[in-house]
Amino acid sequence: MEIEEIANEMIRMQKDSVIQAGLRRSIDNFFRSINNVLKNYSMLIEIAEYIRSVREKVLGDLEYYIDKAIKSISATGAHVYFAKDSNSALEIIDRIIGDKKRVIVKAKSMVTEEIMLREHLIERGHEVYETDIGEFLIQISKGKPMHVIVPALHLSKEYIADLLRLYLGLTINNNASHEELVSHIRDFLKEKFLRADVGISGANAIAADTGSIFLVHNEGNINEIAALPPIYIVVAGVEKIVPTFRDAFLQVMVQSGYAGLYPPTYVNIITGISSTADIEYHRVYGVHGAKEIHVILYDGGRIRASKDPILMEQLRCIKCGRCQISCPIWGICGNIWGGRIYGGPMGVGWTAITEGVEISETISWFCLLCNACKELCPVKVNSAGISRMLRSRSIEKGKVPPKIRDMLENIYKYGNPFGLPRAKRSEWAGNSIPRFKRGMEVLYYVGDMGSFHPRAQLAAKSLAEILLLSNVSYGILGEEEYCSGSEAYEIGETGLFEEMAKRNIEIFRALDVKKIITLSPHSYNVMKNFYGDYGGKFDVKHYTQFLWHLIKDGRIKFDSETPLNKTIAYHDPCFLGRWNGEYEAPRNILKSIPGVHFVELERGRENSLCCGGGSGNCYVGFGCGLLFESGSNPNRMRVKEAYNAGVEILAVACPSCLIMFDEAVKAEGLENDLAIMDISEVVKLALQKAKRL
Repeated sequence: MEIEEIANEMIRMQKDSVIQAGLRRSIDNFFRSINNVLKNYSMLIEIAEYIRSVREKVLGDLEYYIDKAIKSISATGAHVYFAKDSNSALEIIDRIIGDKKRVIVKAKSMVTEEIMLREHLIERGHEVYETDIGEFLIQISKGKPMHVIVPALHLSKEYIADLLRLYLGLTINNNASHEELVSHIRDFLKEKFLRADVGISGANAIAADTGSIFLVHNEGNINEIAALPPIYIVVAGVEKIVPTFRDAFLQVMVQSGYAGLYPPTYVNIITGISSTADIEYHRVYGVHGAKEIHVILYDGGRIRASKDPILMEQLRCIKCGRCQISCPIWGICGNIWGGRIYGGPMGVGWTAITEGVEISETISWFCLLCNACKELCPVKVNSAGISRMLRSRSIEKGKVPPKIRDMLENIYKYGNPFGLPRAKRSEWAGNSIPRFKRGMEVLYYVGDMGSFHPRAQLAAKSLAEILLLSNVSYGILGEEEYCSGSEAYEIGETGLFEEMAKRNIEIFRALDVKKIITLSPHSYNVMKNFYGDYGGKFDVKHYTQFLWHLIKDGRIKFDSETPLNKTIAYHDPCFLGRWNGEYEAPRNILKSIPGVHFVELERGRENSLCCGGGSGNCYVGFGCGLLFESGSNPNRMRVKEAYNAGVEILAVACPSCLIMFDEAVKAEGLENDLAIMDISEVVKLALQKAKRL
């Protein structure tokens, strides 16, 4: 599928009011649930770090652990199989079930989605029912699972009422409660459990030392699936194997907690066939549980991925789905951004593993590189990094979205993404802002947005004036400044980034630059973290870090007699917060200003919602310039969050955020209710009120 086709499907979701309502409700509820769990059971964070190390150990020798698990499962009396691909998995299942038409009840399983098991069994004439409530709704709606844990979270309860009327022929009121809807589905499925010949599930973890299968769930359907039918089949990806029984138990605890379902309602541990020795201590197998248990360990590209330095990262994933909920792109369209099965941040890597790298290269272009996925992932899968590397592969093949291609060409030809002459780079500064000369203390690196965009120029000038007031020995490069290469880095154009970095390093060295402050967190990120790879060792600070230092040293002084008297919230930019861990300096500045009533937004710090401007989107438009401008886009969602929190000013510390939110306020008609200001502008306003600037 071409990128334009994917974009059209995503736009269709953006325009669907039912989908948007379902996503908004679910995301809000999901976030609160997970945050409450981690607040009340903070030990899960430490356990998650341990599980990360466990998974890395297994992935380093995956074939050994597969072999060990096969031997252990076989020793329990269960039948065990290894399936290389979907065809072999389906053949094994067909042999187990036989030719007779069966009633089959299934639990939610992404691996069975991969191999299209439900569709295959129905085509073979079997009667097949998904028994997870969400997956059942996906089955009868003939839709696509939108989340790895909550597949139908995009469906509103009103839509579900219509669906049940149509499919079950029930008289259900549109105002039916959630409880009533679930009750109708439960009653429908109850009879299917009792008639079932075969039960099928996945697995959340498999202990290599004991052969035990671990399943965590909250509905209770797996209890029925594993016990009532005479034949029980487990289909699990080989990455679910962990070394020990203890590791498996801890892994399902982490998955449950990071899905917001803790403590879990049910944890099933199945180690072989049910048995009794209550009569003369003679062991009899097949009592109240299944008489046959079959475990299929499925490869489906996982072994190959475990040897790939990029894709191995994705195999650490425990499929809790938190990355999806945190993602601003997934938040507008669910798993439509993704491959056939997997969507969202995790979907980029999993699609590469299960469907092929070329498909994943295409979907990777929509990643904003905001890093919310990695920050909130229990095992720190670098999904954004996977997207960036896949884009690099795509660039090498010459497959680049048109507007992104044009932007990269502008950087190469003109030294800025706008394609504007370098002579215009310092027009905003006039003659009042000093140019950097050898011997000055600080180079003020303005960057592309601050140099060329009218709104960002105001922030650039505010900072310049504050530095002058504070008697900082500084200067700008003016026409000699080049793009930092941050957009090239984020997009994955490594050759262009290297060229920009080396060009800047050469200029900095020629001027004997020692200390740099940047207006943009994007420039700060590459100069601080990656210029060193090319020999560029500088003391790099984001301007908020530098201003806070000036305030602490008394070089910037506010007047308590002239308070600002404003309610202000702060938006954490992705490349200052999540990428570089700086959350305090901007807040400290705002809190130090007399008369500022500081408000924390519900989604702040590592949970902050991306503005949508990363990976060059601030220059080319949202979604590589291919997506629809809608009220569900992250910049507009964010300004509505600020407005609903009752703030007068939403302060930012990034020119991209400044521009994205400024546009959003206008689109939402909030110009008279909410001001978007850079922190430098807030500081300038406070100083002006005190008549010190």
